[in-house]
Amino acid sequence: MAAVLRRGIVAEVRLSFEGYSPTCEGLGESPKMSKQAVPVHEKYPGTGFVILCLDGPNGEQARAVATADHLKYIETVMHEVNVAGPLYDPAGMRVIGSLYILATTNEARAHELIENDPYYQAGAFGEIRYQPFLPAAGRYIGGKIW
Repeated sequence: MAAVLRRGIVAEVRLSFEGYSPTCEGLGESPKMSKQAVPVHEKYPGTGFVILCLDGPNGEQARAVATADHLKYIETVMHEVNVAGPLYDPAGMRVIGSLYILATTNEARAHELIENDPYYQAGAFGEIRYQPFLPAAGRYIGGKIW
């Protein structure tokens, strides 16, 4: 993944997916339409995991204690992170969680990456949700996969 930063804003990010085919035949097919249903990560090699981490009641305090270590940790696993960052309340004033889009198709590895994060270890997160994810369109992936 390469990013071009302009005044602190990501202007362009392109992800490369090993084995990715720009035609991605069958994109949009439901399992009923497919001859054989297969997990999304087997059908499209560019898949990963989205992890939504919502802060618990001690989130703000845990973040204050763990931020420096969290940032150091993220630097050590950056090669496995497509996008990550804080989530804010609707007013954009207070951090309420974190979003990670990881470049792994292995759910156990996704759990390991989150559970080794100092925010997790400090008890910042009250709820964590792991979802397989196919980045299919947008500026972050440099267009579309179909």
